[in-house]
Amino acid sequence: MQQHMPFKLGVINKSLAIAAAFLFSLYALFFVESYLSAFHRMAIGWGLFAIIAMLFQRPLVHENPVWRLLFLFLGAFISLRYIIWRTFDTLQYTGPADFIAMTLLFLAEWYAIMIHMMGLLINASPLVHRVIPLSADTSAYPTVDILIPTYTEPEDIVKTTAVAAKQINYPADKLNIYIINDGSTVNRRNNPATSAEAWQRHYTLRKIAERVGVHYLTREKNNHAKAGNINAALNHTHGELVLILDCDHVPTRDILQSTVGRFLADPKLFLVQTPHFFINPTPVEKNLSSAGNVPSENDMFFRTMHLGFDSWNSSYFCGSASILRRKFLDEVGGVSGETITEDAETSLQLHAKGYNSVYINRPMVCGLQPETFNDYITQRTRWAQGMIQIFILKNPLTIKGLTWPQRLCYFNSCVFWFFGIPRMIYFLAPSAFLLFDMKVYHATMTPILAYAVPHLLSTFFIMDFLYGRSRKPLFSEIYETVQALVLIPAVFSVILNPRKPTFKVTPKGQSQLSESLNPMATPFLLIIIINLITLILAAYKWVYFPVYRDVITVTGAWCIYNSFLVLVSMGAFWERKQVRYYHRISASGKVDAFFPRMNYRCTGELKDVSLAGLGFDVELPWDPKPNEEVHLTVSSSDGTVFEFDATVPRAFKRGSKYFLGSLLPLNYETYAKTVGFVYGDSERWSDYWKTTEVGGNSVKLILLFLVLGVKAVFEVTWSLIKGVPRQIWDAVVAFRAQLKAEPASGEAGDA
Repeated sequence: MQQHMPFKLGVINKSLAIAAAFLFSLYALFFVESYLSAFHRMAIGWGLFAIIAMLFQRPLVHENPVWRLLFLFLGAFISLRYIIWRTFDTLQYTGPADFIAMTLLFLAEWYAIMIHMMGLLINASPLVHRVIPLSADTSAYPTVDILIPTYTEPEDIVKTTAVAAKQINYPADKLNIYIINDGSTVNRRNNPATSAEAWQRHYTLRKIAERVGVHYLTREKNNHAKAGNINAALNHTHGELVLILDCDHVPTRDILQSTVGRFLADPKLFLVQTPHFFINPTPVEKNLSSAGNVPSENDMFFRTMHLGFDSWNSSYFCGSASILRRKFLDEVGGVSGETITEDAETSLQLHAKGYNSVYINRPMVCGLQPETFNDYITQRTRWAQGMIQIFILKNPLTIKGLTWPQRLCYFNSCVFWFFGIPRMIYFLAPSAFLLFDMKVYHATMTPILAYAVPHLLSTFFIMDFLYGRSRKPLFSEIYETVQALVLIPAVFSVILNPRKPTFKVTPKGQSQLSESLNPMATPFLLIIIINLITLILAAYKWVYFPVYRDVITVTGAWCIYNSFLVLVSMGAFWERKQVRYYHRISASGKVDAFFPRMNYRCTGELKDVSLAGLGFDVELPWDPKPNEEVHLTVSSSDGTVFEFDATVPRAFKRGSKYFLGSLLPLNYETYAKTVGFVYGDSERWSDYWKTTEVGGNSVKLILLFLVLGVKAVFEVTWSLIKGVPRQIWDAVVAFRAQLKAEPASGEAGDA
């Protein structure tokens, strides 16, 4: 990949020296600017942006580390140039209310600049760690325990992960697999409220463990949630390495072959983290399914940010798809549990002890994302609260033992989750000026064009340069907008009481039986209404207050952008129907098919796979019957051959070929084989990642969200219109019932 290039030390030193000289000259230019005319300042701002735009697509910038650093430093200078101008030239005291509003907006901008600058530093030299193959001598292999923590997730999900773990390529005498069931602790089995469910789960998972051939563990109480569950299991296991898999994270056969070699090469290594790859979209991404393959919301973190973290020895434990060295875990008392993001907290402590981590950028687990919007928000809320807990309770800027790059990497991961607060300030700031005449931004059009606009445009280009392969333009704003209103109270609750949050398991494998608009969309309608009223008033003021036309133009344009962003974001609140129990995912390869009824053998093209069956294209000289029997032979990239007896409940003619959706029998004898084919090949997940690397057409995606947003506005408005009369009628009925009830109550009292 273009931005994934390991740096050698000499190259780094040379690059930094050149970049430092270049940056010094740019800052000298900034101070010279104070003696230049407005025209020359404008020319400098737009000239620097022109260089950014010109270099943006040049292979030299993507492939040469020196040019990459110069490009990023140029972007940093344009942004710093803006914030320095903003600090010294635009802040004026015009009254207490104005001062508060102006300060909030200024701090929001400082926050955005800080996050942007840290992103440039973290991603300055992204590093790709290659797989170190294991030798043929298995006697040198360390022993490995695989822990599969579970709470109340569907038992079938746990079973699939356990079956796949059993098929991992590793010496059987050096591998132990454990289902660690926290949903059936002794405490839950003895609690009348949870007893029946806990006992049923206990018997079911224990039976699954026996059939699959893995170990089963539970404990007395659910202390410290997932961290406590893992630590309890560590007390009963003895492997030198520990692979932790969330119960919905199905591993590929090569996950240990591709990671354990790193521990043999580095005795100070405490962690090898691999990506979280998901077979299903989030509720937000599901709305984009008709517009082509779109990178997952998590991809920016796992495809780009983690490569940057890795270059500073700051890749951290992400809770699953992670291999840890037990003896280092023991030094810190196991997995940490003071915060609800036990994974990052554990890594922070181990990095502070001077141990190393590595990120292998190859998807080797396949997991499930939340299916409903409420579950999606539950997960994001836990991440936000946990990282802010770490910031408050474990402040990475002051903890001893970390390098300064490590401090900044952890600090960035923590303070990122404050994004909801500045996002709401940006939504309300232009309305504060146009509706209430609050002076929030003191600048005329000329310096705005000289400083602010080049900063905004260059930031857009820099962000696309760094994250364009994993995040489409504007989609960060959409994702943040969708979460902002919900996360703000969650963030403030942590600030007020850092120890209050409790670990909440994210439900997985849920169904959505119909399309619906999530009620969380309603507050966004209010923001749209405020901005529309603001725009009407802006037009009035532009006509009757010509002295303020510069600021009115800027704030009016800002309101238009806010309205568009909120309207587009409302499209994310549509929850699409989801009744398929087994998710299908695109796949490729050859399929040898034999149809016994016609004694016909042919070769087709594999199109998709799931635990329920395979979809493939094939040319047939006859029309298949409903539930046509077929014998399928397929191979994985490592040469493993799989054979299945299937039926074809549906067939579609597409040109000269038929698309056949085959159905596999999921009985006890065939289940392990099916899991092995569908989930065991990491090359399949890597190929799928490549198809989503560029993603769908940006304009098409935005337009789709815009249409959904308009639909959401009408739905919310209509529900409110219907709801108000209904609420009035219900109030009248309740009042009449109360009037009828009061005399009867009085008579009873008199008697």
